[in-house]
Amino acid sequence: MADFDVIISGAGPAGCTAALALGSSGLSVALIEKEKFPREKVCGDAIPAYVPKVLTTIDPSYRAALEEVQDKQPVSICRYVAPGRTALDITFRENGMVCRRSVFDSFLLNLASRLDNLTVITGTQIKDIRAGSKGFAVGTGNGDEFTAKLLIGCDGSTGVSRRILAPYKHEPSEGSVAVRAYFSGIKDNPPETLEFHFLKELLPGYFWIFPLPGNEFNAGIGMPSAIVTSRKINLRDMMMRIIETDPVIGPRFSGATMKGDIKGSYLPLFTRKRKISGERFMLCGDAASLVNPATGAGIGQAMQSGRYAGWQAVKCFDKNDFSECLMRSYDKTLHEKIWKENRKYLF
Repeated sequence: MADFDVIISGAGPAGCTAALALGSSGLSVALIEKEKFPREKVCGDAIPAYVPKVLTTIDPSYRAALEEVQDKQPVSICRYVAPGRTALDITFRENGMVCRRSVFDSFLLNLASRLDNLTVITGTQIKDIRAGSKGFAVGTGNGDEFTAKLLIGCDGSTGVSRRILAPYKHEPSEGSVAVRAYFSGIKDNPPETLEFHFLKELLPGYFWIFPLPGNEFNAGIGMPSAIVTSRKINLRDMMMRIIETDPVIGPRFSGATMKGDIKGSYLPLFTRKRKISGERFMLCGDAASLVNPATGAGIGQAMQSGRYAGWQAVKCFDKNDFSECLMRSYDKTLHEKIWKENRKYLF
């Protein structure tokens, strides 16, 4: 048994950012993660331009540390290719980046691990969360138990935090499915460009090609899960068919080498305002269903939510108030900052 002020479940971008936001709080914090790092995460690997700003608001040195990461590719253009193959290029006001999640997530965890008030526990899955009058007791698959006055759930859409603390049913229209693989040697690539190809057979989904350092690429397909189910689509087969037979994309992949397998994941979309907090707890990232409905982007919004959750936790301890009423200010802040951008993509 070990007692902490705050337990953060999940060490992805949301969990690590919450830990960083609590770094100067003086509170004892446990960051518990089921995987051992570095670990692979199925994702497009695109990181929006505002992510360095999120880190700066916590500590400017964190942005400087991100700038020192070598294995990332700057991107300055987003190319949208219509079904008729007409392309529209939009230049970003500020450069984003593409960085493998195995690299980016490890960077964040290593950054958080330097905090004196943080205990990092990896390779340990949370199996049970029990509420008490003074906080939560957390049981793990290893038989360990931890207690805390406040819990921040960042363990994904199927994690125990959301399932126990804020159970809600996902409608078929509220999720997307994505598959991706890594490639080397794709040809005819526009420099520093994220490509979205809206092919007729994929609508309303798309095929993406994102550049990585060293002439490597993250390529994949994203599509609403309701359509995948209703049409009985095998996205892995469809991806290979496009790579092998599409008259425009196919020639670019001729001679390319796929590194590893095609892997898939479910994306919980931010399609409505949900209850994401309660007495002594908050949910962040995928656990709060914060993925952008149009782009499938979730890293930046996960980090925003982790930052706000960390700051909200400090307020709770300052006021010695962990009530559901005070926690609502976290929901309100997150909805004000993120919902306006997401709702314009809803039909």
